Amino acid sequence: MEIQTLSSIGVISKKENLASVEHETHSNVLVMESLHPFPGYHGTTVPDRTDPKSLFLVTKNIYSDDKIIRGIKLVKKNFPQVFDGAPGLISLYNKPTGVIRIKDLHYEHVGDLIHAFQDLGLEFIRNRKVSNYTSIIKITKYFMLNQVSEGIWHDQNWKELYYLNLPVQIRWNTFEKITASIKHNVDDNNFDAALTTMYDKDGVLDFVRIYDEQCCQGKLLFIHEKYLEAIKYL
Repeated sequence: MEIQTLSSIGVISKKENLASVEHETHSNVLVMESLHPFPGYHGTTVPDRTDPKSLFLVTKNIYSDDKIIRGIKLVKKNFPQVFDGAPGLISLYNKPTGVIRIKDLHYEHVGDLIHAFQDLGLEFIRNRKVSNYTSIIKITKYFMLNQVSEGIWHDQNWKELYYLNLPVQIRWNTFEKITASIKHNVDDNNFDAALTTMYDKDGVLDFVRIYDEQCCQGKLLFIHEKYLEAIKYL
């Protein structure tokens, strides 16, 4: 099989536990963090488990993805610390709320980063205590994939991430039910799953994103087939 590649901007949708950051960020802005970035996986070396975790700077308005992406690019030109940023949405107090998702930045530098965004005119919600709760998180980001077999792709930048093509779009509640059923009926159910959409020249592509540190092609083929079988009965 000829190796194919896919480079695309897209959206990943996942469900995680969020809470306001307890570490000092040197800012009066509400910063949330993911308490367990891959809740369906129960290994011992999950990324982001130690400082820094995935952080979410909560914006006062839901800005367009373009505005946030342009802002991140401008800030990176002069900001002294390396960080990864992306626009996103979370649910806060049962309402969709804009965020800038930040990775690879220590808590102590968060305040300076927020000031840099504020200098561009972005506004943020003031800090407050938010207890642990569950939210669907949607992040817009750039993907670079290699196809490893028919319908199965591997992330070029993160070796534990794989993407399984779906023939149709499925709603989040349906996806959760299918995933729970698959996990209940397989011996090796240690993987985390999320929904992802990307684009190619023909239009929108739908995927299930799999996180698994010990994954093999046989396991991916099996999981993929189970999703495809379940979709036939929708």
